[in-house]
Amino acid sequence: MNELILIVEDEEDVAELLRYNLKKQGYRTVVAYDGEQALQAVQYGNPDLILLDIMLPEMDGWTVCRIIRDSERGANIPVIMVTALSMEEARIQGLQLGADDYVTKPFSVPEMLLRVRRLLDRDKTQKELRQQVMEQDNSLRYMVHELKNSLSLMGGYAHLSQIKQQDSPYLHHIHAAAGHMEQVLDQISLLVHLESDRDALERKPLEVVPLVEETVDAFRGMHREEGIGISLANATRSAVIGNATALRQVLINLLSNAVKYNRPGGRIEVSLVESGSSLSIVVRDEGRGILPGELPKVFDKFYRGTGAAGSKGVGLGLYVVKLLVEAMQGAVTIASTPDGGTTATVTLVKARAPLGAPQAACPQQAYATAAREKEHDET
Repeated sequence: MNELILIVEDEEDVAELLRYNLKKQGYRTVVAYDGEQALQAVQYGNPDLILLDIMLPEMDGWTVCRIIRDSERGANIPVIMVTALSMEEARIQGLQLGADDYVTKPFSVPEMLLRVRRLLDRDKTQKELRQQVMEQDNSLRYMVHELKNSLSLMGGYAHLSQIKQQDSPYLHHIHAAAGHMEQVLDQISLLVHLESDRDALERKPLEVVPLVEETVDAFRGMHREEGIGISLANATRSAVIGNATALRQVLINLLSNAVKYNRPGGRIEVSLVESGSSLSIVVRDEGRGILPGELPKVFDKFYRGTGAAGSKGVGLGLYVVKLLVEAMQGAVTIASTPDGGTTATVTLVKARAPLGAPQAACPQQAYATAAREKEHDET
């Protein structure tokens, strides 16, 4: 519970009665004895609900309610108006000014507590709904961002093709970027679904090497003139249980970070490492690294570390990586030291049978086995 209730009441006995009974229910309370104190409490105290008396000195409750509702901070705070006025006109005026409920004196304490709880529960539900809408909107914004990146990639290679009057390999990269953009459009609601249901992502046996090679080759061509070298080692014939669109997006996000936060002329190493029933894709850079205190937060939504100052982004890249990898029943980790570079490791479950053959193993069980084997190898 622990919600903060603002009591705006000039009669000390009534204010103390409300404060005592609310604290017994586990609420925190603050008391304002006039309208000016009430407005200051809303501005600096951020209450969860306001009990507002109408008959206040100097500034009446109606005026206070109107000012609160017109402010950004108080626009959505639940307000219960409390007064000795029982006329219908008074109740209507309070509701017209934005009050959520109206209680007349003398009031029943149990009834008041029920009204407070009802409004707080309603407000919590509304906040959760607003948060869901915001997350869906941010997910769609992210998709638009990724499509713009793909268009930028296509435009860059088209320009190079015109300058050099060559059809290959630039047109190949344009084709690959266009294909990725089409797949993203086909799955425009993917992130929204994954945030509520991790099983919404289709998983099947997937060849890793061609997808990794294609993505690495595209980044190598894009950043060659910047002096950033990108290498790929340890090709494998093993397949994993995954999703091609999701895995490509994971690689794009990790390579984008490796380029963005690398030192001038630094190298990026991409390697494939097999261990028992798992296969890991490892992306290492030689960049500025991440401070130890920031490492636990790098997968948080909208988090941007101190090293991100001056770089484009909204803090969704690694959040999306984690979301997509976990939807493929995998795991992702980040290891880094200041000025010592960063290593991102994506571990997925290997397909137990050749591509096209029935899969006897459950991905969840396979990943659990892979995690135990990896832990055993490390020890």
